Amino acid sequence: MTVVGTIYSYPQNPRVFKVLVVAKYNGLEVKVDDSFVMGTTNKTPEWIAKFGASQVPAFEGTDGIVMIESGAIAYYLAHYKGDSSLIGRSKAEEAHILQWIQFVDISIAPSLSQWIQPLFAPERAIYNKLTETQAIEKVKNKLHVLERHLFKKTYLVGERITLADISCASSLYTGFKLVFDEPFRKSYPAVTRWFNTIVNQPNFKAVAGEFKLCETALKFTPPKKEAKEKKPKEEKPKAAKETKKPKEPEEEPEETFEDAPKPKSKLDLLPAAKMSLDEWKRQYSNNETPVATKWLWENIDLTTDYSIWKVDYKYNDELTKLYMSNNLAGGLMNRLERARKYAFGCLVVAGEDNDNIITGYFIVRGNAEEMIEEITDAADYDSYTWVKVNVDDEEKKKIDQVFAWEGAINGKPIRDGKVFK
Repeated sequence: MTVVGTIYSYPQNPRVFKVLVVAKYNGLEVKVDDSFVMGTTNKTPEWIAKFGASQVPAFEGTDGIVMIESGAIAYYLAHYKGDSSLIGRSKAEEAHILQWIQFVDISIAPSLSQWIQPLFAPERAIYNKLTETQAIEKVKNKLHVLERHLFKKTYLVGERITLADISCASSLYTGFKLVFDEPFRKSYPAVTRWFNTIVNQPNFKAVAGEFKLCETALKFTPPKKEAKEKKPKEEKPKAAKETKKPKEPEEEPEETFEDAPKPKSKLDLLPAAKMSLDEWKRQYSNNETPVATKWLWENIDLTTDYSIWKVDYKYNDELTKLYMSNNLAGGLMNRLERARKYAFGCLVVAGEDNDNIITGYFIVRGNAEEMIEEITDAADYDSYTWVKVNVDDEEKKKIDQVFAWEGAINGKPIRDGKVFK
């Protein structure tokens, strides 16, 4: 292999992975300086004079070129050989490669860092529950964009691995290693499949080694409060009387994030419903569907207590395999945890491979004309249409059919489904 330069960084830096993997694909050798000491080597006047900043990774080419920023270094090496497929087969493909690299590096990586850094490097970032929650939601929302794009694709751009796949997988590497546990990954089956494909390529494994997906997500553990040392009581003469001092209030224990009161939903302020949603869920789980739905129509009050919404996937014309459509429906259900106390729903997949639809109904607490925040807040919400329906006898038949996963919808037989309860 042709030696093209040396890279400087701390060990196992995922941002270096992309550089070394690109070099592997192009048959180039990049040396790693093992003598580099983070916080020392990159703080010297000589370093600053050469690279202009203390950040890493930094690259010095055998031809004298120097640069920082892993994305720029990887792009330089991807272009090192003019015939490399890593940069696409056309100007349009190259533009799309840069699009996805920038999308992940700008829209996901900073939020992922906000989420993870306080958990494993508290000396560099102070933990804040609100900041963590906001960061997680941003990561989820942007991963949903990737999920939709990769739903029918093996790679981000074109039909083979490009710089986009290598760079984006490297940027998400720490997430899949530390916090994207199995429950989290269920919402992103296509992204997970793509990530596994990339990190298990021989060239990637040669750089980063075997990869194991996160089993238990890293969580914040509040530091234990140090017990105050008790001073021994001093014996005082019995005869000596002293004015009684007011008792000092005991120091309250430090409030942990787990103790913080959870904000109540405005739905909790509604008058008690005549029908318990939990009881309906038990009826649905423990009885044949016709028996359960008969109980439902006898007990539900749709004038004030509840409303029913018709749900349809907006991109049914893009659906392919039935099992993939069902996974997509499951993705929505997995994102509705906030609504579990206030909603019940069924989505079904009807049709055949390459000709199917996702549709269904949701029972929702309250009778407002707008969908509840607990559902609109879900990342997948905008991928569906939600229409409040007037439940007449004809509509009841359609709802019964969906809740039972039986029959056909617009001539398409119901094949599978998901339940939110």
